[in-house]
Amino acid sequence: MEIVKQLVRILLFLYLGYVVEYIFNIPIPSNVIGMIFLIIALLTGAFKLEKIEETVNFIIKYLAVFYIVPCVGLILYLDLLKEQFVIIVIPILLSIIAGLFVAGKTTELLIRRGTGKND
Repeated sequence: MEIVKQLVRILLFLYLGYVVEYIFNIPIPSNVIGMIFLIIALLTGAFKLEKIEETVNFIIKYLAVFYIVPCVGLILYLDLLKEQFVIIVIPILLSIIAGLFVAGKTTELLIRRGTGKND
């Protein structure tokens, strides 16, 4: 029963994201807004990790299962993917490279900040 209470707590943040997106018409997905609220609540101490930890661990443990349905759905569009392969793959590769670059530079900055080195 505790896992259900924890799931409801997580879903309340998701719902809060939906409400904020609806009211302010923000061009960010509501689930991302809800996750931002959850992170802020956790970082500020307004919400304790222990209140959702069991459910979060369960979700992470079985995360791969959530990818099965979208992967099966891709099979329906194999012809389209073959036709548009270059148009799809080039932006994906560029975004992966950009993401790796930004993550690397951010990590580098945080490490420098933590050790006190400024090159």
